[in-house]
Amino acid sequence: MNCPDILLIEDSPSQALNFRLMLEQAGYRVQIADNGLDGWRAACALRPHLILLDIDLPMLDGFQVLDRLKRDRATRHIPVVMLSHRDQITSVEKALALGADDYLFKDDVALELHNVVAQAIALADANQA
Repeated sequence: MNCPDILLIEDSPSQALNFRLMLEQAGYRVQIADNGLDGWRAACALRPHLILLDIDLPMLDGFQVLDRLKRDRATRHIPVVMLSHRDQITSVEKALALGADDYLFKDDVALELHNVVAQAIALADANQA
């Protein structure tokens, strides 16, 4: 696969820029949506290889976006990695119960982002093969 597309749904401009730069340096194309509603619409229109989804978003929160994505036949196959500052186990459990493929704490992004993204895309490719 050549230069996978990633949709980043993140309302913090500084964090979105940081994530985008890290991902683009690793060879990914990144689109950014800054609220849940625009992110959900972008996911339906773009059908990216992976969605990085913040939980705390305006308009629709990350859980609402995830629920919509996983209930729609056109988007349910897209891997979703949740991003959050939250470290409560209930948030992780809720995200996984709604169909998230992984969960990444923002404090760990510098260390884990590349591995989590590569694993999610590889798993999605293997499932579609």
